[in-house]
Amino acid sequence: MRVESVGKPGRTRVSAPRKKVQDLRRAELYDADFVARLFEQSAPQCLELGPARHVRPPQGLAGLVYRCDRPGLTGFAGVPALMKFGYSVGLADRLGGMPTSKRESVYSPGKLCEVVVGILAAGLERVAHVDEVSHDPGLCAALGLERLPDQATLSRFFAEARDGQVRHLRQVNRDLSRQTVAPRERPRRLVVDGDTRVVGVYGKQEGAKASPRNGGDPHFTFEIMALRNSYDILDGGLLRGATHPAPLFEQRFAAIVEQLGSKTDELIVCADAAWYAAHILQRIEAADEDESVPCACKYAIRAQIRDGLKHAIAALPEEAWRPCDQDVEIAELSFTFREVRGGKDTRARRYVVTRKRLEERGDPAQGVLVPQPRYEVGAIVTSLAWKPRQVWAFYNRRATIETILKESALGFRMDHLPSGRFAGNELFCQLLILAYNLVNLFRRLCLPPEDGRRHVQGLRRMVLGVPGLVERGREALILHCADVGPHVPRLAHIMEALDRWLKPLSDWWAPAAAT
Repeated sequence: MRVESVGKPGRTRVSAPRKKVQDLRRAELYDADFVARLFEQSAPQCLELGPARHVRPPQGLAGLVYRCDRPGLTGFAGVPALMKFGYSVGLADRLGGMPTSKRESVYSPGKLCEVVVGILAAGLERVAHVDEVSHDPGLCAALGLERLPDQATLSRFFAEARDGQVRHLRQVNRDLSRQTVAPRERPRRLVVDGDTRVVGVYGKQEGAKASPRNGGDPHFTFEIMALRNSYDILDGGLLRGATHPAPLFEQRFAAIVEQLGSKTDELIVCADAAWYAAHILQRIEAADEDESVPCACKYAIRAQIRDGLKHAIAALPEEAWRPCDQDVEIAELSFTFREVRGGKDTRARRYVVTRKRLEERGDPAQGVLVPQPRYEVGAIVTSLAWKPRQVWAFYNRRATIETILKESALGFRMDHLPSGRFAGNELFCQLLILAYNLVNLFRRLCLPPEDGRRHVQGLRRMVLGVPGLVERGREALILHCADVGPHVPRLAHIMEALDRWLKPLSDWWAPAAAT
């Protein structure tokens, strides 16, 4: 033990000497016969196997040889098909108007955005990993570059990000999602789900704040509004710390009405209790009554069980409850907010309430004077005139947005933010939304029907991340892939779909193919 002086003079603290943990990850720390000893201690050598026999290694591994002498090989042979589709829906034109930063660069801001979208779709875990594939012929051919920008270039791009660039990308995402909701037959009802996800922070990053929501660790909040009908992300982005999404609803809802209002007869907003606020309900009701809004606007939002609502549920007579699901009963009531921030709200609204009986506490052998059953209660405030069970079932189907959030986090690496500045991370999340929507549209239009709901990780294994040989012809790009595997029928289907969808653009593509 040692005594060291800390703090004010005269104060001492007894502390144990610090010892570094020994690093055993270097090969020189091991003997030359280390692997031989592992083999001697293996189960076939030490145990009596009876009739079983020790299986020898494959014959060819004894003479294993690697020769890195094949030019033009890529591990992302499917990405050029995706980017061909992306450029055909105007990806370069949409990103071409990106405001420039102060620093001059060989790559324009729009081109750097294209690169980030491409590597996110390809599945790189971090932006920093672009150095590992900077000369990959498949990615370079898909993006029209001889060499991808290095990690330092992308890091500077995110470090110098500005609010104007974030706003531009947000508008790009809104325009794309508005244009992709155009089926042959007009949908009678469109459903928008809202939700948030905690984004953990590793290291010191601007805008991150500690909150009990993440166990006291600093984090950001990723908030989105998604279309349940198509799984597209309509709007959203990265928020500082534990920012509550309710104050942002006004601008989010205005953007959604502008995107979808003319495309449907009824627009329904479905969200959890984070969106349970009087001004949100009032905003949707005002849009429903506004004759200038071209569609009906309804809502089904999970209510927070405060004292007033709890007492109203407890006051319901027993005969008001009906069986709904296993161990769940359902009823409805009319309730008015008692306290509202920033004004009055005297409208009585419809609530669909549920209860589920909980197990009794205490010793079951000990009797009670007056038995009082305990219930777990829930409530959904809604402007829908449906039966209570229909409202309950409809709200529960909003679990689809959890799939979208999970895919954006795991499939597009939302948890690996690239910058120490908040504006750079905010810009990255807008590019993530763009990459997600582009892959989602590509999956919907160009993949076989059985793969239309496959997550992006499976899409990479079967299409985007297959190996191939890149052959650059004078008028075409040819990729040679293995003749067996799940990618064979899928790539054929994708090329047929691209020819069908891009047929009206054949004159536009011809000059590009000739250069």
